[in-house]
Formats: sequence, structure tokens, C-alpha cells
Amino acid sequence: MEHIVIDARLYGSKHTGIGRYTKNLLFALSQNPNFKKYKFSLIIYKNLESEIKKDLGDNYNYIPVNIPHYSLQEQILLPFILYRLKPDLVHFTHFNKPILYFGNSIVTIHDLIKHFFKGKETTTKNPFFYWLKYFAYLTLVNLVIKTNNIIVPSNFWRDYLIEKFKVNPQKITTTYEAVDNNFITTKKTINKAQDYIIYTGNLYPHKNINIIFEALKNLPNIKLKIICARSYFSKRLEICIKEMKIEKQVEFLGYLDDKEFVNIYQKAIALVHPSLMEGFSLTGLEAMALNCPVIASNSSCLPEIYGKSVLYFDPLNSNELIDQINKLQKSSSLRQKLIELGHKQVSKYSWQKTVDLTLQIYQKNI
Repeated sequence: MEHIVIDARLYGSKHTGIGRYTKNLLFALSQNPNFKKYKFSLIIYKNLESEIKKDLGDNYNYIPVNIPHYSLQEQILLPFILYRLKPDLVHFTHFNKPILYFGNSIVTIHDLIKHFFKGKETTTKNPFFYWLKYFAYLTLVNLVIKTNNIIVPSNFWRDYLIEKFKVNPQKITTTYEAVDNNFITTKKTINKAQDYIIYTGNLYPHKNINIIFEALKNLPNIKLKIICARSYFSKRLEICIKEMKIEKQVEFLGYLDDKEFVNIYQKAIALVHPSLMEGFSLTGLEAMALNCPVIASNSSCLPEIYGKSVLYFDPLNSNELIDQINKLQKSSSLRQKLIELGHKQVSKYSWQKTVDLTLQIYQKNI
């Protein structure tokens, strides 16, 4: 029986998109009819062991560790553990594969956003340590890309890797992600929209939330609810909000559990997704599954993933965003149409499809 090890340290929604990918991949994998043809071991953080076992049961062999990602320990200690396990294949669900591990492996690269957005505006670290870490990141990513078979979540990134790094197209496979079952099983009720829009996600500069603030200045009767854990970047934005005199229109809801999303999403005019760049972006698909229309930027992979199910705008043009919000607020029939299109778009993606393709990649690389 072939032994596959998966680095699942970045498991769960608190690890944002990578965590959701890892969690849903592993659950769907355990439900696949071909699962028992292999022996699967998961490298996990000790403090997540009870949560993961609750989700996945005894389907996997668990290897609990206290080896932080992006650390020197990861580079030195993790290879020893992997060599001891003697796997036929290791799947690293993020780019941080240790340089000293030379065994058979594949790597999921979710995006290369740091190649495009860098510098003091993107970090809270001391500039010296930031640039030291940044160049280490570039070195590691370049090495991983050149020496591994790769999984990406969208063709946007597949094409970029092929063009920028001259990678053999046969070494890169796109496996689309899908909405978590917590959203899919939600009751399909359609509520009348209230006077607010939603932003969900972290607050890094490439997320481009400031364009929403600019739009709000010309939409005095519209409020914005921000779903995001508090961070250094939220403090920066609070200063910006005060300077723009829109404090009464903006509400920070903090981190919310998936189950708390439902009521907030279903009564919103729309989720606004203004990002300049994404890897896949489940955010809009999750909103669609919860009967919430989506207004999204027309940048990077978003048109590929969302298709014709959303209203698009130029992420550098606040007037286009204002027009789309006004259009949606004034037309209940347009809202209904987008909700219906959204459900059709969500149904195109499935974790079982992703797993079927991932298993083919495993078998091809063993």
C-alpha cells in the first residue's frame, strides 16, 4: 500500500484560504471510494489535534508536531520526520516545503501575490527583518517551482507560472476549490436587502478596501460591515475612515464563525470584493451560496472563478463601484437574477471533483 503524507499544519478557517483548502480537501479525500487504496498520514499542529480528529475521525494516521511554518525548525526538523516516515509521496499544501527534503513531493501554490505587492505598506515588521524574510521567500518559492510538480487553484496562476518561470505545462495542474458544506447546506431563503454592503477578508493592501471607503463618501445612506479579525492593518484603516469622515457608515464585526454569516449575508445589498489580486477566492462563492449578490473587481482570477454571476467594476475606479451598488440597490429583479446565477456558479465547483483530480496527480507522481 502506497504511503502519502500531507502537511496539514495550516488546517482550518483560522488559517484563512489555505486552511479552508486543507480542511475541505482532507474531508472530501476521506469520503472518496479510492481513499483506502492508500495509507495517509497527516502532519498537524498538536494544538489542533482534537479539532482535526473531530472533523476527520480515524481515517488518517496523525503526526502531531510543534514545528512552526516559515521557521528554521521547519527547514531542519521537518525533513527528519518525513525521512523517518518513508512516504512514497509528500503533499505540501503550501509553498513552504523544506529545502532539505529531497523526497518525492508535490506542492500547492495558492498564489504569488507577494511577487506583486511588497514593501513597508504590506508589513508590520522592522524593514531589515522584512526584506531579509522577503528575499528568503523569493529563494524558497523559486526553488519549489523549479523542482516540484505543482497544484494551483486557478488557470490565472497556472498561466503566470508557465510564462514567468518557464515551467513545463505538464508539471502544473489546476484544481479548483469549492464552497464549504457549512454554506452549501444553508436554507435557501431570500430576504429583502437592507441598507448595507459587506466586506469579508483580511485587510492587506492588495485587498483594496479603500476603494469601498471612497465609494461610501458618495453613498451617504449605505453602510459597510467588515468581517475580519482585528489586526495592525485595521488600525491603519480606522485612521483612514476618520480622515474621510465616514465613521458612522463603517462597522467592524471582527472574526465571525461560519454559522454567524448567514443572517448578515442574506440581508445585505451585496458582498463587495474589491481585491486587486487573488489565488482563487472562495469569498464570493460563499456569499453566492448564502443568497448574497456579489460585486467584484475585474482583476486577476476573479472573472475566471465567478463567470457571469456577479457585477464587475474596475478596482481603481470608485465611480464604477458606486454605479454597481446603486444599480443593485434599485432593482430587486437584478438582485434575484444574481442570486440565481450565483447558485448555478457555486454548483460548478465540487470538492469531490477536486479530490478526484488530486488523486490522479498523486498516482502520477508516485
